[in-house]
Amino acid sequence: MKTIRFRFLLTFAALFLLSCSSTNPSADVVFSTVNIAPDCNNSTFNYSNEKGCDGKTYPNPVHSPYVIPFPPGTNFKTGLTNCSSSYHGVQYPDRYAFDFNVNEGTNFYASRGGVIAYVKEDQSSQGGGSGNWVVINHLDNTFGIYLHSPKNGIAVKEGDTIQKGDLLGITGRSGLAGYPHLHFIVTQNDYRWPYDAIPITFKNIIPADVIVKSYSSYKACNY
Repeated sequence: MKTIRFRFLLTFAALFLLSCSSTNPSADVVFSTVNIAPDCNNSTFNYSNEKGCDGKTYPNPVHSPYVIPFPPGTNFKTGLTNCSSSYHGVQYPDRYAFDFNVNEGTNFYASRGGVIAYVKEDQSSQGGGSGNWVVINHLDNTFGIYLHSPKNGIAVKEGDTIQKGDLLGITGRSGLAGYPHLHFIVTQNDYRWPYDAIPITFKNIIPADVIVKSYSSYKACNY
């Protein structure tokens, strides 16, 4: 396994073949960590079988296997999220994708464990083409896809067994990303575009929103 050098930051200030946005929301790119991560209080989730824009049901966050793909204690802002606009709209495969507006070079981690099914990291860091991305097979017919890393910006290789919270790579703006961010989406049956995305919830998010809002501030709590 090749060695990749990653920068660990004290302060951390999507798409396969599609662009998330053509506008750079630089004012919203804020990513930082704190020394103490609060414990999650799952009782604060107000869950009532929320439906997505295509009628699929969001799972109860209390029982969700997914966590925010950044360390507990991280403050972060979202870009486009589910069923919003641009290529996150209901008519597109990425309707259930999440954009995390983070600085280029930010470490990102596995939201859920599994086996690395695919790695692409030979594309230009500056955009164009399919970009660089990594896929985790969750071994239940679902796949987690993480997109827009820079060239040689993936820390794992195909066949690796991954646990929740393991380092996967660093963020960038490769592919058709309009600005640096992490694009994360979960699909079923296959990870190749045009895929069948499914709605997911995160068990360690504050405020405790069942459906994560676009262009909003959140914090990752302990899980």
